Amino acid sequence: MAALRQPITAVVIAFWFFFWLLNGLDKFFARQDIGFVRWWGNHRVEKFSMYFEKLQIDAAYVQMTLIFAGLVEFIAAGFFVWAAVRLFQGRPGVAYRTDLAITVSVIVFLGFTVFDVIVGDRAELLEHSTYIGVLLISFLAVAAESFFQHLKDLDSPSTINRHYPPKAQ
Repeated sequence: MAALRQPITAVVIAFWFFFWLLNGLDKFFARQDIGFVRWWGNHRVEKFSMYFEKLQIDAAYVQMTLIFAGLVEFIAAGFFVWAAVRLFQGRPGVAYRTDLAITVSVIVFLGFTVFDVIVGDRAELLEHSTYIGVLLISFLAVAAESFFQHLKDLDSPSTINRHYPPKAQ
């Protein structure tokens, strides 16, 4: 199985995929009974109503803003699916796609942090900033695994590079 060759990358992809998927769903299902479970989540409508009141924006835009945020989070999750498909197919380019998904995630969190500063929510700012740090560590973990996997492949007699370093003539 190709994912076993890059277990750190597989864990990073799985973690951030589920993170974005569940956060996106939270925008739609918070505090609702969805049949088999009561989705508790964070009461974002209440929080965003307070933010919009501070900013003197009509509260009618709260639901639209949450839907937009949820869709952005689903798109971020989609980038991790794109990387996971490549990983499970065993095709090259997994690290690049994972790096791209991490970059998209950092951009999303930067947008959230700008909003946190504007509305003065320091707790959310700390939380979102911490996630940026964890994403950077995720990036380093994927890069290190790719680097060491490349070195391992250079030593393998079954690779294209089996004559590396070149034989002396």
